[in-house]
Amino acid sequence: MMLDGSLERTADGGHIVSFERVMDRPPERIWSTLTEPARLAKWLGDVEVDLRVGGAFVIRFHQPQRPADPAPGETAVMTGQITVLEPPRLIEYTWLEGSGMPSSLVRWEIVPLESGCRLKLTHRFPPGCAVKDLTSFLGGWHAFLDAIPSAAEGVFVPYADETELAAGYRRRYGADNK
Repeated sequence: MMLDGSLERTADGGHIVSFERVMDRPPERIWSTLTEPARLAKWLGDVEVDLRVGGAFVIRFHQPQRPADPAPGETAVMTGQITVLEPPRLIEYTWLEGSGMPSSLVRWEIVPLESGCRLKLTHRFPPGCAVKDLTSFLGGWHAFLDAIPSAAEGVFVPYADETELAAGYRRRYGADNK
C-alpha cells in the first residue's frame, strides 16, 4: 500500500492534508466528477451543489466515514460553502461536519497534462486540531481519490474500508499520541 498523502504543519499551528494524483482522464471529466451531483454520487455521496461563489456544497455520505461519525444507518453530513470557483480548474469550499472538528477548507485544483490531468487536493485545518484526528482524513481522502477515475467513467464505487490506510498514516506521522 503506497501512502501518497502528506500532512504538514502551517506557520500558524494549523495543518494541511494534501494529495497529488495524475489522472488518465480528460480534465473536463474530472471537473464534472468533482462538481456535478450525479457524478459525485458515484464516489462521494448525495451532494447538493450551487456552483457559484457563496453557493452551498452539502454532502450526505452513503455511510459513516470515521469512528466519530454517526452510527450505522445514520447519515453523516458535511455542510460547506464555495469560496473560490474557477471552472474547470479550481473549486474551494468550507468543510464542516458534526464530528466535533472545526470548520476547515477543501481545495481541488486540476492541471491539464498532455494526457489526462494532475489533480491536487488540499484540506486546510485551523490551529488546535490533533494529528491523530487528521490521519482519518488522510485515509478517507486517499480512498476517495482512488475512486475518482472509475467514478469519472460513470461507475459507482462503494466506499472502501479506509481503516488500514488511516492506520498507515497514523504510523507515518506518529499520531497515536499527538
